[in-house]
Amino acid sequence: MDSLTVDNAYGQAMFDAAQGLGRKSEVLSELQSVSSVFKENPKLRRLFLLPTVSATSKRSVCRSVFGGQVSQIVQNFLLVLIDKRRVGAWNGIVRHYEKLMDEHDGFTKGILYSVVPVDGETLNEFEEKTGKAIGKEVRLENRIDPALIGGVRIYADGKLIDASVKTRLENMKQTMLGL
Repeated sequence: MDSLTVDNAYGQAMFDAAQGLGRKSEVLSELQSVSSVFKENPKLRRLFLLPTVSATSKRSVCRSVFGGQVSQIVQNFLLVLIDKRRVGAWNGIVRHYEKLMDEHDGFTKGILYSVVPVDGETLNEFEEKTGKAIGKEVRLENRIDPALIGGVRIYADGKLIDASVKTRLENMKQTMLGL
């Protein structure tokens, strides 16, 4: 099973379970908290990935670290990932869960690349225009890309809207050369 399939399958399973309990948002918050613990403690995450450490030991560590800190559903999910040797897919699983939450809430996330930071009002305008273009509500994250020269490039819902100066210049060049 490739990584994307693992991420999607486990993310979907966790989402379905949380939705069935009416706790989607709470579970998302806890999944993100576990991600923060793994990020802040890379040795802990590596411990869960080591094939030389038994599943029993990993389960014990999981219970002592996360017991009382996360709900039973999230703790059980971690234990399943340990048993199935899928803890390495944690970040992808959480990203897929977040994507499912966004879809359920009726919007999609995207990235707006610009040469300089975009203010909140301008970002809102780009979100509105992008949403109209792709037919969904969009929430954009602004990232800086000095290679753009000017303009913006937006990735949302698997689509690219390229309004960069670099692309416009390339298009003019192609037109002038008759290509």
